[in-house]
Amino acid sequence: MGLGTYTESTEKRRLSGMIEQRGAQTGMSTFAMFFFGTPFVGVGAFVALFELKIISVRSSTQAPAFVLIAFGLVFGLAGLLIWIMAWRQYQSNRRRVQAGERHVSEPALADYPWDPHGFRSSCWVKVTKAAVGAGFLTLFLSIFNWWAWIVPGPWMVKIIVSLFDLLLAYVYWQTLLTFSRAARFGSSRIEFVRFPCRVTDPVEVRWLTPPGINRANKGSFTLRCVKEFYETTGTGENRTRNVVHEEQWNGTWSFGKPENFPRGKSIELKFEPAVNLPATCLSGPGTVFWEFEVNLSLPGPDFKETYLVPVY
Repeated sequence: MGLGTYTESTEKRRLSGMIEQRGAQTGMSTFAMFFFGTPFVGVGAFVALFELKIISVRSSTQAPAFVLIAFGLVFGLAGLLIWIMAWRQYQSNRRRVQAGERHVSEPALADYPWDPHGFRSSCWVKVTKAAVGAGFLTLFLSIFNWWAWIVPGPWMVKIIVSLFDLLLAYVYWQTLLTFSRAARFGSSRIEFVRFPCRVTDPVEVRWLTPPGINRANKGSFTLRCVKEFYETTGTGENRTRNVVHEEQWNGTWSFGKPENFPRGKSIELKFEPAVNLPATCLSGPGTVFWEFEVNLSLPGPDFKETYLVPVY
């Protein structure tokens, strides 16, 4: 096939959309993360014990049981998520130390458990994460929908909750789209021409066409270098920490006419990164990753997938 035109950009920009955390570091120590999540788990456990009549307290609340259960689940699940992040960070730090002793001459294997032959997408993991996220948001908004429509609350509350309900509908749509892509295309894979790639050399990857594509109207193949970090916004009790992805460079092969993609077809692409770009770091502080993105326009769900590339 003809790869069409090649463009690249060295302009730094923040990526938007469904941001997936790539690194294991959270910007806090493992103990601090565990300590931060404990009150959330504690509140969830307290509400569960209260609803099970194991403990009793004086309460003037008129909220029905399902609202209290949703409240407890939201707090409990949020705390468990923070604990999971803390455990993931602990495991990553431990693995980095152990792997560093075994792979003294190859920092790539000390940084991340790479398969030297290639990288496979985890389509059903994405479906699970999307479903869990949609379920969590549903629980969270059920409390406010009760306040807005059952109590009922003032019109301003109803308007605000309605806007968040539209966001929930969008999240469900994205979850359904993620499921339809997984069911249609399944997992896909890239192969590394060399392992690892070096920041001083051209980067070559080989993409293997999964089932369900056959023919694309247009599309693009992009390699990008991304810095991942946490950003705190707001002040006092209104502070929030969000993961940010800032693209440092990208190179893109794109085509604007229909092309055939029979199942199992191997497409090899070569990129020439700019100089002085940072190398991959997925386990230590200062997370940096390189990813290869395939974006194809098809009848029905488009094919969109990203794969990590070991550039060291």
